[in-house]
Amino acid sequence: MTQRPAVVQTFSTDMLPPADGFEAFSLRIGSMFDMAAPDREEAARFSASIESLNMGTMLVSAMETQEFVYERSRRRIIRDFIDHLMIRVDLDGSPARGGRAHSVVIIDLGQVSERNLTPEHNVSVVLPRRIFGPHADALARLHQTPQFHGGALFLGDHLVSVMRHGRHLHGMMPEGIAALTPTLIATCLVPLDGNLAAEARGDVELALLSRARQIIDDRLASPRLTPDTLARELGVSRSTLYRIFGPAGGVAKVIREARMKAAARAIADLDSGVRIGDIAHEFCFSSDAQFTRSFKAHHGYTPSEYRAAVLAERSWSGTVKPTVDGRLFPGWLANL
Repeated sequence: MTQRPAVVQTFSTDMLPPADGFEAFSLRIGSMFDMAAPDREEAARFSASIESLNMGTMLVSAMETQEFVYERSRRRIIRDFIDHLMIRVDLDGSPARGGRAHSVVIIDLGQVSERNLTPEHNVSVVLPRRIFGPHADALARLHQTPQFHGGALFLGDHLVSVMRHGRHLHGMMPEGIAALTPTLIATCLVPLDGNLAAEARGDVELALLSRARQIIDDRLASPRLTPDTLARELGVSRSTLYRIFGPAGGVAKVIREARMKAAARAIADLDSGVRIGDIAHEFCFSSDAQFTRSFKAHHGYTPSEYRAAVLAERSWSGTVKPTVDGRLFPGWLANL
């Protein structure tokens, strides 16, 4: 059996006309965050590059960019159903030129991130919350708090090394390293005595939101998943439910968009052999045409176009596939 190298997706504003660079980069970042828009002159001068490596249960990225302001609103949290943790290693120089870690920041994608600055050089990993098991809550309490201690810097050096050498790994090694990394993260960042610098803040609505998201995820294939049944399951009134989901456009919209993300994961599973029409039926769409319209409205491309992009990625036999196509990284993110 041939062992293929890991595939790295690359993005650079240098691949595009200057007038298009910032918008393309903001779309790429837009899979997780909203970027503050600069004025027209700053946008025309904007320069950035990202390389992202898919290691199965972990995405690793190296970024070189002009500093920019990002945020992740409650509306985004409700809308995009990304329940992952990002560990960002901030560097004193380019990772390609030996930049060293000077701090590590955990960004809980299930919490609000108000306006924050992304440094010029950083390496980040994104892992699903569930993979951290009992350490997930402790790590989430460190949200947006830079860590400078020795354990954090040791972890930072490891993650930079994973990015630097990951593209050359073959066979089961990428997934093996990805499986070991959550334990290392918890060991380096969570104090053994459990005393954390920041105390958890009680937020009843966020707790309800987390429970609601779990129910929605579990019942996406059920035609009986409606705002009314969700309210009954949570034991809250419809008005409370609508207040929680109001920033994202309402409960029905959130359910529909969650089905879109699940459908994208199913389409990307090329080994299953499932027809796109069967996927549409599984997730309660009344017809193939309605599914295609909804999928395109949500993702920006049709189900067939997305499957073709995934197929093209799989057929690539080299180590690095240069592309400015924004379809692949959001698909990786949805499949974590």
